[in-house]
Amino acid sequence: MHEDETDDLLSVIRARNLRIHRLLDIQRRIGSERNVRALPALVMSEITTLMDVDRTSLFLLDPHSMQLRATFAEGVDGKGIVVPLRMGIVGTAILRRSLTNIVNAYEHPYFNPEIDAVSGYKTDSLLVAPIFSPNGKVWGCLELLNKATGRFTLADQATIEDGANRAANQILNSRFDRAAAKLLIDDLKLRTASDRGSVFLLNEKLGQLDSLHTDGADDLKISLNLKLGIAGLAAVGNQTLHISDAHADPRFDPSFDLRTGYRTRNLLTVPLGDADGDVIGVVQAINKRAGDFSTEDVETLQSIAAIVGIAIENAQLLEDHDRQFHSVLEALAASIDAKDTLTSGHSQKVADIACAIGGLLSYTDSELDVLRVAAILHDYGKIGIDDRVLKKPGKLDDEEFTHMREHASLTYDILARIHFARKYTNVPLIASSHHENLDGSGYPQGLDSKEIPFMAKILAVADVFEALTADRHYRQGMSIEAAVGIIESEVGHKFDPNVVNALKTLIAKGDL
Repeated sequence: MHEDETDDLLSVIRARNLRIHRLLDIQRRIGSERNVRALPALVMSEITTLMDVDRTSLFLLDPHSMQLRATFAEGVDGKGIVVPLRMGIVGTAILRRSLTNIVNAYEHPYFNPEIDAVSGYKTDSLLVAPIFSPNGKVWGCLELLNKATGRFTLADQATIEDGANRAANQILNSRFDRAAAKLLIDDLKLRTASDRGSVFLLNEKLGQLDSLHTDGADDLKISLNLKLGIAGLAAVGNQTLHISDAHADPRFDPSFDLRTGYRTRNLLTVPLGDADGDVIGVVQAINKRAGDFSTEDVETLQSIAAIVGIAIENAQLLEDHDRQFHSVLEALAASIDAKDTLTSGHSQKVADIACAIGGLLSYTDSELDVLRVAAILHDYGKIGIDDRVLKKPGKLDDEEFTHMREHASLTYDILARIHFARKYTNVPLIASSHHENLDGSGYPQGLDSKEIPFMAKILAVADVFEALTADRHYRQGMSIEAAVGIIESEVGHKFDPNVVNALKTLIAKGDL
């Protein structure tokens, strides 16, 4: 290779590495932002600078209206921009699920000049990149306007697909688990040309580092003493450690190599920090494939570690939030139990039965979580029912029965005042519809089969089955066989046949 060709290749590599580091730095800054409302503006500002463009916009797809709504648009009031999915270059890019690079926008047949007309802006070049979720679902798109050099290059396209998509996804998703850790390590090994990698989380209570992912030991739960080895030293001292000859370094703990037969030559260990700079773990790159780790490798791993530390912190905060959310639900259910000790635990039992049925009907873990939340809260309206009616030992008269039926509508009225976010949005309707019948004869709204959420159909069967087989003030609980017989007699009229068949299957298998 000639000297000029070598210099050209080195220039390309340097430019690529610089772009990678800039992308990593953007992700770090985005991840450390705690104000969710400020994230879109921060993302757009960083991308505008990185890509050397005049303006950047983020559009999110509203699947219900089939419109693209601007979450942020530089230079204009983005909240007022709504783009029909079938209109303009942005909509076309979404429908085609492909990146679109346009020069001389006004000459393009798909370009819609209406926004320019309102804002007084003049669009020349634009680059539109669809944003996809991990399962391939389109979330929205990024739109970059007016490249400083007049045209977006292939390198720009690669950058926006690689970095900007990750940055936008970071707004929408903060999960970090073992699967994410493995993807991280795979990316780390590629960027640093190393043989193996690992991520450890700090367990202060036990004074150790617990493995989240370790190459070559996927099935092993590895714990490292904070007082031994390089990883512990990096965590305790909050310092990056670059070890060129592991077995010659007295600080290196060879026990893992002895357990697995692996030979560690050199390693690079960087602490993982949260947004406040406190250590929450370490990430390691092990055995550079050729020679030793470079200064550039150190910088790359430090940049990645900054992102990962914040992602892990976000995940831990999300887990804490989930635990808090479910503990509040259990406390609400307990407040109903406190009104009537005889029916104590009814909601939890209904939730268990409903989730068992849902599992048999191939519901996902996320869907079962929604079903469990709705089941736990399905009788919450009973908090507004008179105790004399709720605990009456005999049969209710017409007036009392009418009052008892009000618990379903009360459940909706109370739960509708709670902000149920994202997947839990329909919990008030599901929870309050467990007395609706397929033929429209139920309450509180008299919904028919097509209008009743299927999860509510599951709750209806689980609720009646638990109530029939449990002791009540006015009767003893009946046998499972008798209860199933009553439920079967109402199939098609009150109860969904698929749900009832699933219940019978669970009983036959002994799973209830």
